[in-house]
Amino acid sequence: MPQCAHAARFDQAIKHVRVTCAENTRTEILETIHAWFRGEPLATDATLRTAGNPQGPVFWLDGVAGTGKSTIAQTVANHYHQTKQLAASFFCSRDDADCSNVGLVFQTIAFQLSTFNPAFGERVSEAMARDAYLQSALPSMQLEKLIIEPLEGVVREQGFPPCVIVIDALDECKEENTTSMILIALSYFAASGRFSPVKFFITSRPVTNVIDGFHGTGLIQYTNSLALHSLSPDISQKDIRNYIEARLSRIAQSFRLKSWPSSEELRQLIEQSSGLFIFAATMANFIQDRTASNPRRQLKIMLTTAYVASSAASPHRHLDALYLTVLREAFPKIGEGDWQRANLRVVLGSIALLFDPLDPECLDELLELDESTSRSTLRQLHSIAIVPNAGDGPVRLIHPSVHDFLIDDVRCSDVNFVVDARAQHTLLAEHCLRVLQGLSPDMCKIGDASVLNQTVADLPTRISRYIPAHVRYACRHWASHLSSGVMKDSTLDLLRRFCSRQLLNWLEVMSLLGDLDGAISALQSARRVVMVRYLDFCTRPGDEHTNMLVGHRAWGLPRSKSAAF
Repeated sequence: MPQCAHAARFDQAIKHVRVTCAENTRTEILETIHAWFRGEPLATDATLRTAGNPQGPVFWLDGVAGTGKSTIAQTVANHYHQTKQLAASFFCSRDDADCSNVGLVFQTIAFQLSTFNPAFGERVSEAMARDAYLQSALPSMQLEKLIIEPLEGVVREQGFPPCVIVIDALDECKEENTTSMILIALSYFAASGRFSPVKFFITSRPVTNVIDGFHGTGLIQYTNSLALHSLSPDISQKDIRNYIEARLSRIAQSFRLKSWPSSEELRQLIEQSSGLFIFAATMANFIQDRTASNPRRQLKIMLTTAYVASSAASPHRHLDALYLTVLREAFPKIGEGDWQRANLRVVLGSIALLFDPLDPECLDELLELDESTSRSTLRQLHSIAIVPNAGDGPVRLIHPSVHDFLIDDVRCSDVNFVVDARAQHTLLAEHCLRVLQGLSPDMCKIGDASVLNQTVADLPTRISRYIPAHVRYACRHWASHLSSGVMKDSTLDLLRRFCSRQLLNWLEVMSLLGDLDGAISALQSARRVVMVRYLDFCTRPGDEHTNMLVGHRAWGLPRSKSAAF
């Protein structure tokens, strides 16, 4: 079977973050989507109007950050899962390596389609047996061989039920060019009518590579599209009002508040939301904060504190001011202690830029912080970060817009909180390389380097026991942080030590993790960084340590080691 990004499925991994639409909200949008799936025209008096082809096999929901696309996608996926018409789902996420890997999108969809329809799964298995390189093929080839051709075969023989595939936040895939290739592949097969009876529901921000992917390829001719940010203000305000009223009503009941909030306070909150559901949700989290335990005071802070954030013309100005409010209320004296500012930057900046989420304890290990530093630093930030109890999962930002805010010094106008992305990536790269200095041969205590991974029955248990999560993270992502950061002398020194002492141990661990393709990509990426920034240094004769990386010696593996791969 193809590889599968299990966390990308609509009901997996981050269930505490993925939520469905609140009651009595988004009703017009959802009905429009359901009418498209049923192939029914919208009523002549329908409130919404879509663009493009209302009968097309693709529905594209786009909107700026915070307008609620993922919540709608989650609601759509839940609905069709209950009606047994959801064939597959892929929820992209920039803070999860698998969920942002374009190369896994069609493979994961094929995997889920195989469980949806066993006959389809048999044909996928046959296709992979014929071509062992499909898993590394271009998206267009994967779509054709792993989805289109098996689908056509099953339709001819026994038929296939009408169903929908949900792809959420396509713009969050880490490779912009390949994101466009996804849409190029879809355009080709949409034009030939080979999707039937499968339909695709796709959400994204209106970013250039996605817009070009729909319009430049002609896919828009086969797509029914709806832009959330262009909805009638009446619809947006109605939905925001229903959501805020419901959230504040529950808060009032929880804290036994009467006649709260006032109609004027409610009006101001709706106006400040500017149609952004993420503003309404963050605002409600801030007001409900159990640490503050004073909703009246929190609401007053929300409505009376004026912070200069984005420009007056920015669509995010109220959201940015809200994020600043949350941060300043959590750290009112941050300017008085450099240690507190340093801790917050390291911890919050790392959470914003990690390629895979980590729990607070593992983050402490990776960053070499004292025990509980990450958890104590984040304890006041439940409005913008999900911080589970120990053992209950990783810490995450509540929404990608928090990441966008933190790394933009125009939007985050307070120097105490803004994150220098390149400096933070450099810091993470160096911490990863320090962690890798502690690798040793036979990390999983297998005892025989010639034993194949697939013959070790308890390999997952051994990996969990002997290779902690922060070590696994460092192995997989040191090169990504390196290529996104700045190559300082200290970074280069750590890299040379890693190449001279730990390269084979690292390759062995990457083999155990089933990610040798990732290892090759990491070495190629690191080699490019070194060659670009230290070309004259690296080409000096006799520099054996660096040549292990920039030359070909990294691939001269002894037989005893390579046998395990």
